[in-house]
This record gives sequence, structure tokens and C-alpha cells, in this order.
Amino acid sequence: MGFKIGKLISGGAKLLSGDLSGIGDVAGAFGGGGGGGGGNNAGTSAGFTPYSITSGIATSKVDPTAKTATYTLTPQMQAFRDQYYAGATAALPSSVSNAYGQQVSDYGRGLFSQAANMDTGAMTSDYFNKNLRLLEPARKQESSRLNDLMFSRGTIGQGVGMGGGYVNPQQFALQQAREQQNAALALSAEDRARAIQGEQFQRAGALYGLGQSYLTDPYNTANQIMNYGIGIENLGSNTMAQGLNTGINVGQISNQAAQVNSAVNQQNYLRNLANENANNAAWTSAGNAIGNVDWGGLFSRNSMPASQGDFNSYYNMNA
Repeated sequence: MGFKIGKLISGGAKLLSGDLSGIGDVAGAFGGGGGGGGGNNAGTSAGFTPYSITSGIATSKVDPTAKTATYTLTPQMQAFRDQYYAGATAALPSSVSNAYGQQVSDYGRGLFSQAANMDTGAMTSDYFNKNLRLLEPARKQESSRLNDLMFSRGTIGQGVGMGGGYVNPQQFALQQAREQQNAALALSAEDRARAIQGEQFQRAGALYGLGQSYLTDPYNTANQIMNYGIGIENLGSNTMAQGLNTGINVGQISNQAAQVNSAVNQQNYLRNLANENANNAAWTSAGNAIGNVDWGGLFSRNSMPASQGDFNSYYNMNA
């Protein structure tokens, strides 16, 4: 801050003579007035303003005043949507298809009841006896060949003691082999009976499930086709969501800019406030300096210049 003694002296002389304009000279001696004010004006944010979006799928419109948000699909998208909805309706089951599906399910249910009521013991015996009848001709031929062989060798009447009696070794061996064959045949007959029952259960379940699919699959197909149409509707709602998100993003950018502007204004305000405090301190210092000046000695007749021109050149020290 500059200090001008000339203005201070001339201002003091005016004040002693009763001229109040000397106050301005005294103030000018200390560098002039204070710093500018500067306000703490915060930036104003733009807030949220939704945008209307037009795309190749839909056009969205948001009305914040009416608190409504709508979208309209393009004619092409509307046509696709309507076709999907029509296809879903056509895929629904008819009374004829429902009756057929129920018939197939009932048939499968009947087969299941038959399988559950099968007499596997009787089936085993029947299977075993049928196979024995099939083996009977071959066994008769086998017995005839054995008799011819024993006759040719003279061993028909021969026997050995076994189990408290006499048996022909060759005939015993043949009967033993047949008994082993019969035992294996009995086991296979039982397995075959149980396999037949299991196959019947599987066939019954497959037919019942097929009938149920005839009853339910049309609904699943209709639901899938309808979801295709709903997907097109969702594309339209996405267009509306894009407008809302665009408004949110723009609002956030505006708010960030307003925050930066507010911070700058706050800094300016604090800087101006510091300048004002410094100027106030300068005025206080000037007042103290004026109070300490010996005005009587400064303006005594012995120290005054001889002429007005000398006086002006003496006191005009601010040029």
C-alpha cells in the first residue's frame, strides 16, 4: 500500500482550517478505498429434465407436470408384436386336442394298472412250461440216441449203486444235465416275467406322459410366443428409460458445473473479504497516524514558505 505524505499534510491543513474535504486527501494518502465486495453467489443447478427419445423401435414422451411417461412403438414393431400375440392365441389347445391328450393319458393309466396286477409267478411257470415243450422233441431224440449207444455197447442193464439204489451211469449223467438246464430255464423264466412287467410299466408311463404333454405343451408354446411380443414391448420401454437416463445424466453434469461455479464464487468472496479486512486495518492505521502528527509545529509561521507558489511546490508531493 502506497503512502503519500503530500496528501496527508494538505489534508491535515484543510481539516485544521475547518475544510472537511481534507478527509479525502487524508484517505488518498493511504492508497485509496477498500477492496471490492464480492458475493457468495452459488451456481444454480439445472435439476432433472427428462428427454423424449425417438428410435427405430419407439418414441417416448415424459411429462413431469402431469407425472406421466409413455412410449409408442413404430408401426413395424407394432405389427411384429401383434403377430406374436396372435400366434400365442392360436397355439392354445382346442377341445379336440385336449380330448386326445386325455385319451392317451387314460390309456397309459390303464396299462399301468395292468402291469401292477400282473401275476409274475404264473407268468414264470407259463414261460418255463412253454420252453420245456419246445425242448421236448430234442430231448426225446437225445434219449433215443443214448439208448442206441448203450445197446450197441451192451451197457443198458448195467448199473452202479448210488443213493441206496442202482442207476445207469450214462442215463444218470443225462438226467443230471437236464435238471441243471431246467434250473437255469426256471431262473430265466422268472427274470423274463419281471422284465415283461417292467416294460409294461415303462410303456404305461411313457403313454401317460405323452398324453399330459398334449395337454400342457400348447400352453408352454403359447407362453413362449407371447414372450416374444412382450420382448418387443420391453424394447419400447427401454426407449423411455433412455430418455429418463439422459435427463439424469445431463442433470448430474449441470449440478457438477454448478458446484464448481459455487466453489469459484466462494473463493472470490473470501479473497474480497480479506481485501476489505486489510483496507479496514489501513484506515485504522491512518487514523492513528493522524492523531500522532504535531499539527501545530507542522504549520507554524516560521516553517511556512514565503509565497503561495513555494507553498504549492512544497506540499504538492503526490505528483
